[in-house]
Amino acid sequence: MAKRHDWELIEREYRTGRFSLTQLEKRHGVHRSNISRRAKKDHWEKDLTDRVRERTQQKITKASLSPEAQAAFDNDDEQIVEYAANENAAVVKGHRKNLERWRGIAERYAEMLEQQLDKGKIKVQVLDVVMEIDIPLEYVGKCMGHGTQALDRVIKLERQNYGLDANDKDEGVKTFEELMAEVAPSDSAAE
Repeated sequence: MAKRHDWELIEREYRTGRFSLTQLEKRHGVHRSNISRRAKKDHWEKDLTDRVRERTQQKITKASLSPEAQAAFDNDDEQIVEYAANENAAVVKGHRKNLERWRGIAERYAEMLEQQLDKGKIKVQVLDVVMEIDIPLEYVGKCMGHGTQALDRVIKLERQNYGLDANDKDEGVKTFEELMAEVAPSDSAAE
């Protein structure tokens, strides 16, 4: 006798958007191609993802309130939104403060490298002896690579945190990767 599958449960889980077809296959013992066919045939849509995310945020917000505040907020969406917005603003302010620290560290790193380059020498320790040597080019290259990589990360996080890149895609601004692909197309793109 063929094994019966709980298609209602499979559909509910599919529609939440939380599970890939492979995960659904493992959870329910139905091959992913069969799930995919059934989803197309019955017009299942992964339309619940945003609702799940929104409800999760509501639960997190409510759980962070005291029991008295939870009772007061139960029927007042505006108070819940205000509370959540205040918490989010505090988190973002904390992120910005941390990013400021990392920007300062990156700037001090660049200053230290500049001082070493101006001097033309660095101190190194060989066994128990500290001595000055000419700056090796490999050292300068590695320092520049690490410094620019750190600064690039800070800049990306700052731009994201301040919402500076939100409209770039709409205005046709290309990413560095897109520009590089135009200048030096990969072998696969040339074929």
